Amino acid sequence: MPVTCHLRILLARLNVEHAKQGKPTISLRRLSEESGVSLSVLVSLHTGQSHRIDYTTVDRLLTYFNRSLPVSMNDLLVWEPAVQDEATLAAV
Repeated sequence: MPVTCHLRILLARLNVEHAKQGKPTISLRRLSEESGVSLSVLVSLHTGQSHRIDYTTVDRLLTYFNRSLPVSMNDLLVWEPAVQDEATLAAV
């Protein structure tokens, strides 16, 4: 899929910052409680199993992470062009 969610990376960055400050790490359960995004949605985003994300979820996650890190939409969602095989390219 050309659009991927980098929740795993953002959570890791946040936990590195927490470790530097001597704070406890943030689990998906705690992220769910503090951001207002359901745990099942976070798990599917974290594992790459989600096929869609709504604007409210994006807003809640960016708001949450921006409390500690300077993040943008580009940090959460990344678009990478799909790789086409040579047969498809030859047909074009």
